[in-house]
Amino acid sequence: MARWCEEAGNMITFNVAGQRVVYVNDPKLIKRVLLTNQRNYCKDIGTSYKHFMCLLGSGLVTSEGDKWKKGRLLLSHALRIDILDEIPTITHSAISKIIAKLNKNESVDLNEEFRHMTLQVIGEAALSFTPEQTDAIFPSLYLPIVHECNRRVWEPWRQFLPFLNGSRERSTCLKRLNEVLCKTIRERWALRADEKRQGITRKQDIMDLCMSQIPELDDAIVAQLRDDVKTMLLAGHETSAALLTWATYELIAHPDIMEEVVRESLAVYGKHIAAGTIPDLEEVKRLTWTPAVLRETLRKHSVVPLTMRVALEDDIIPTSESGLGHEVVIPKNCTVAVGILGVHHRPDIWANPSTFSPKRFMGENMERVDPYAFIPFINGPRNCLGQHLSLMETQFALSWLVANMSLSLHGEQDVAKVGKHHPFIVPSVPNNGLHVSAIPRKVSP
Repeated sequence: MARWCEEAGNMITFNVAGQRVVYVNDPKLIKRVLLTNQRNYCKDIGTSYKHFMCLLGSGLVTSEGDKWKKGRLLLSHALRIDILDEIPTITHSAISKIIAKLNKNESVDLNEEFRHMTLQVIGEAALSFTPEQTDAIFPSLYLPIVHECNRRVWEPWRQFLPFLNGSRERSTCLKRLNEVLCKTIRERWALRADEKRQGITRKQDIMDLCMSQIPELDDAIVAQLRDDVKTMLLAGHETSAALLTWATYELIAHPDIMEEVVRESLAVYGKHIAAGTIPDLEEVKRLTWTPAVLRETLRKHSVVPLTMRVALEDDIIPTSESGLGHEVVIPKNCTVAVGILGVHHRPDIWANPSTFSPKRFMGENMERVDPYAFIPFINGPRNCLGQHLSLMETQFALSWLVANMSLSLHGEQDVAKVGKHHPFIVPSVPNNGLHVSAIPRKVSP
């Protein structure tokens, strides 16, 4: 779609199995769909999210109207800024396990390790699960569901064959995951009631903050909280893991940028690495190269390449916004594909878009970025609530990893081949993982 737009203009239309689709990659058009006329565009639940509804359920991603407003308010309170204070500590525990594994093994697939790491982070941040609890529950129950969902996007006939191994495992794991989460939610509610009676206070996680806004717990609320947790797992760990994988790949592929990131990271973390202590949030915020690397990774690789909407009514786009010299009508029930990858790779917006250049997101360059030309977390009222948590998690994980370990591709791998995207998995990941070797860095206090 992005290539079609490069050849035909900033808006193209085509049919998929009789469904009319309009693809847009122009900031003005994207802003119209996501902000100025966003009430006319709902999520494309019936097609785009169909095979992931078993995970998303009635969570924030898929809800609309008043239900979305209530859910957004609930989670925005839970994801308020002070929850970020704990992210460096939580992430440190998870990334330290990867560092320990790198010290013991000749080769480690960081793509897979990051998936487990980000599950641990969201498990602790959302539910106060220990790493052991997270490892015992989510990899065995959650990851098989995601794998089958991804397969069904490209092999939709699989949904009609319940006897397939993947289908049976999906059903079994989904039932068990729902049971575990519902049990956890009810136990947490009872624990909070006991603590209130006894006057006990403790550090609150995302679930506690959600429950603080709920007057009473019933089956519907339990189901809502369960689906919100599953949504956080899907949105909060897969995209963060993919982002970390591609960012690490780009640093390995660009030694000069790696040198800058390591230099800055050691300047901030050197004393902590030597003393075995953990940086606080304000210290992590002092970094400039790592967040720029992450943003440039999100631009170049666009781990989620598009987002889909459906027009509720006809939308007449004026000539000033269409870019075609005339009005354009988006008809009712038409699917609109917002080209995240497309707008991130427009050469008239991003000079040499295939070149990895973190300086695009540093200093004055950052200030000149059009908010609707860079939309990895979507902009407008339905932007990603967890983006600040994700960026803080990945910022600390990446900078701490490279400050401690000198990374290289394992064996005789070709850098270009390693950078090939998987043909169908979303969020986008390397086709064959990211197999690396590492040696510890010598760090002075």
